[in-house]
Amino acid sequence: MSTSFYSAGAHALALCVAWSIFPTSQAAAAIIESFNIGVGANLASIQVDQQDGDGYLFNVRWDATNYTSWDALLEIDAALPSFSLTYDTYSWGIFLTGITIDGDVNFGTGDLWPIENYWHFWLQDAGNGNWDQAMFGATDRTLFDGASDAWVFGGPNVPQSIPAPGVFAIMLFSVGVCPRRRRSSHMKASLAH
Repeated sequence: MSTSFYSAGAHALALCVAWSIFPTSQAAAAIIESFNIGVGANLASIQVDQQDGDGYLFNVRWDATNYTSWDALLEIDAALPSFSLTYDTYSWGIFLTGITIDGDVNFGTGDLWPIENYWHFWLQDAGNGNWDQAMFGATDRTLFDGASDAWVFGGPNVPQSIPAPGVFAIMLFSVGVCPRRRRSSHMKASLAH
């Protein structure tokens, strides 16, 4: 029994060491928070990349037919007190001007050319993991189960990468199991006995 415990302890220690030597990439680390919104059989992700590099991921569920990407943004806005949208309504549709999340604020109307101070809308539909900039607005984007949309402020940058679900699990495991570095000598002494 103590052998299997030691084995699990050694495995956890090895993961901790690997995690400290090979941290996630900067893009992966920039997704600083994720949220689950709504209920339903369908699931899509809406990603928001602020200009400062902070990224937020919203996993939105719904059942309604003709549910658009704009409907998802409005649902996120209604569900989270720390989230807010500003936008202008025109005859041709909605123009998103600002997104605020937990104090991260980006606002722009595209009026500082050549600086791209506006929100760029991206889609990931092909199943190959590639992002394409949308040629239409969020009110015209009907979501489907498995869809991925993203909003990026301040330039034509492709949305940042999101770590695979397994990486998130390892991150959570390492946070819960890995001792703090200052305690590592104590941990080695414990394992030696």
